[in-house]
Amino acid sequence: MLLSNLFKGAPEIEIEQLSIDSRLSMKNAIFFCLDGIKYDGHDYIKEAIDNGAKVIVYSKDQPVKYKAIYIKVNNVNATLTAIANRFYDNPNQGIDKYVICGNYGRCSVASFINYYLNTITSCGYVGILGIKYNGLELNSSFATLNILDNLKLLDTMRKNGVKSCTFEASASALNLQKLDSIRPDCVIYTCTNKNSSEFQTSDYYSCLRRYFYSLENDTKVILNIDDDATDELENSIESYVTYGTSTIADYQIRDIMMSTNGIAFKIVHNDESYPVKAKIQGMFNVYNLTAAIVALHEMGHELTNIINVMFDVPYVDGVMERVDDEYNIIVDCAYDLNSMEEIFKYADFVKHKNKAIGVISINYSDGDKRLERIIELCNQYLDIAILTENESQDSGVNDILERCDKFKQETRFVYISLRSQAIENAIEIMNKEDTLLIVGKGNERFLSMGLGKEFYFGDKHYAKKFIQKRRKEENETI
Repeated sequence: MLLSNLFKGAPEIEIEQLSIDSRLSMKNAIFFCLDGIKYDGHDYIKEAIDNGAKVIVYSKDQPVKYKAIYIKVNNVNATLTAIANRFYDNPNQGIDKYVICGNYGRCSVASFINYYLNTITSCGYVGILGIKYNGLELNSSFATLNILDNLKLLDTMRKNGVKSCTFEASASALNLQKLDSIRPDCVIYTCTNKNSSEFQTSDYYSCLRRYFYSLENDTKVILNIDDDATDELENSIESYVTYGTSTIADYQIRDIMMSTNGIAFKIVHNDESYPVKAKIQGMFNVYNLTAAIVALHEMGHELTNIINVMFDVPYVDGVMERVDDEYNIIVDCAYDLNSMEEIFKYADFVKHKNKAIGVISINYSDGDKRLERIIELCNQYLDIAILTENESQDSGVNDILERCDKFKQETRFVYISLRSQAIENAIEIMNKEDTLLIVGKGNERFLSMGLGKEFYFGDKHYAKKFIQKRRKEENETI
């Protein structure tokens, strides 16, 4: 594409690519000097030119030292969005885009929407689990891509017949304007966790308000009315619909039932009641599934059909995931205390007269305040708690486990530093009617060390391995 077709009055030279990374080879490229938290693109103009950039788009005054075409703009981010849309022939067109934000639940809601849409068309996914579309799965260093990569991906997806895509977005990613190039058709807010690092280390609601103010008037906005965020965000939005247990919700959740076989509840909308059942578990999945159903319905899909398809919605990898049909063994990535408590509540609720057992992660960096709260939760909800490493044994985890002694009360506690051994012990002592929670890592395949990471086969791997071992031993004794 000619530069003159991108910038009015610019020379007629051929542009082959756009770039924001000065380190990459960029033959005949435009380099955009983005100003980030750690790095300022203006400092890397020479490197970009050395690597082939022919045009520099910048905003900060500076001497012109190196041979290139320089174009000064007021806002490099906004210019990049506009130019990239033109360069890639408006890739937002023709694809329904769902943006899911909130402190937690993003991955589940995105995955549930993705599951439904892939039963009727081709839907992509961008988030913590990587990039997925048309059976292709790619790893990504970031849950949210940058302005340019999002448009490149939309262009690729559109050319490959993808009709919709879900995007996970943290408040910090929105604040960095990473999703400003995406023009969403639907935005969903899930839940707030005021104890999360994201909430505490950023002006959380201000980040969200800036994004919601920027949405076009026809964007569908879905809010969890039971969450504080609705009060904080409602003045930033032209119109929105709500879901939750509140009687004033547009989609009201009623008659919730949970068991080891799944969840069941009703959604009341426009005075009509719709029964919902799914094989996934936990109260937060009631909310997550409802959010996905509401978003899809607001986007024009038939409500009863959505609900019928969602009966078979699969577990999200490493998120409240049941790993065995016979034994109720749940693997979850919960690390923050709020999420951990919600999972413990589930186990306490479904255990009836049986036991709730937990394999609980302890970090060498955990302070006494966090350790005390973890032990309080174990005392309140679990019958047996096995405390184990979230890092390698080299981190001195045994010393941390011993520090927990002063907080113990009623629950039976066991200390096993080797994580795989802790999982094996839990499976050995559980009965078929018990519930076992393995929390802290989810689908992670590593253990943290002081200076890096070491490979770990994963909680699911060991849970399945030791269940098979137990079955084999039981069959041999018959």
